[in-house]
Formats: sequence, C-alpha cells, structure tokens
Amino acid sequence: MSIAWVAPEPSYRSYLQVRSLLSMLILAGMVAGAFFTGIYPADVFPLWWAGAIWAVLTLFFSVFFASRRFLFTAYARSPEGMHLKRGALFRKIRAVPLNRIQHVEFKQSFLERLFGIARLAMYTAGSGGADLTIPGLAPEYALQLKTELLTTIANEPEQEESNNE
Repeated sequence: MSIAWVAPEPSYRSYLQVRSLLSMLILAGMVAGAFFTGIYPADVFPLWWAGAIWAVLTLFFSVFFASRRFLFTAYARSPEGMHLKRGALFRKIRAVPLNRIQHVEFKQSFLERLFGIARLAMYTAGSGGADLTIPGLAPEYALQLKTELLTTIANEPEQEESNNE
C-alpha cells in the first residue's frame, strides 16, 4: 500500500519563518532586559558577541531550518487512517486509525489567520491531548476534512455490533 502524501499550503513556510523570528525576538528581549537590569555579565561575554550569535541563529532558524521543516512535512488520508510525517532533523511518521478517532478539532491561531492556514487536531480515547495535529491546511479544506472524518466515524459500525453478527 502506497500513501499519497500531500504537502501543506505554501504559506505554511512563511508562517514557520515568522514564528521562528518571533521566538528569536523574545530571546533578544530577554537578553536586552538582562543587560539593562545589570544581570548580563558584559565583562565576561561582550554584548556585541551575543548580538552576532543571535543574528546567525536567527538567520539559521528563520530561513534554513523553517524551510527544511516545511519541506519534510506532509499528511495523507488513507482508508485506514490519517498520517503525518515531519522532521527537519529527525523524521517521524505518525498515524491514527479512523476507527480510533473520537473527536476532530479545527484550530487557528491569530498568526495562522494572518497567513490563511489552519490546523486539524484529532483525539483518540485515553489521550491527554491531540494524538495527531495536521498543520498548514487551507481553512476551507480543514473544515471539509473535519466534516469528512466525522461523517466516516459516525457511519462506521460499532465494534460490538460487528462482533454479535
């Protein structure tokens, strides 16, 4: 059985890059706050060194790593379940069987709304959080996929009924 993998929306790459940049700006704010409060050891590690390292890391994570993460993210729907593969450094493929899905949730943060993308989170019994979250979907497609999954789940015969026959 071969799986037909589908890449996320192209705007997901930009979303990852901006999210990475925002994280690095928070880190820069923390270092600046430490510098202005006198906590930063300027005599041990000059501030311009910290700035240079920050600039290199920001470029690496915002341009290279986010793009690489986008390239290795894909999802698929098969008759058996939903699949997600991702990983810029370490590859991971997760799958959730359709007969185990109990709840499907459409999610969209403020930043995702700006980029016109959404996430679809699938929950199974006994889990504390989402078992599978598919990122970078077009909102219309995410809602359509949610409806299709819920319809498939609702039309699936109960296990007890199939055992009694």
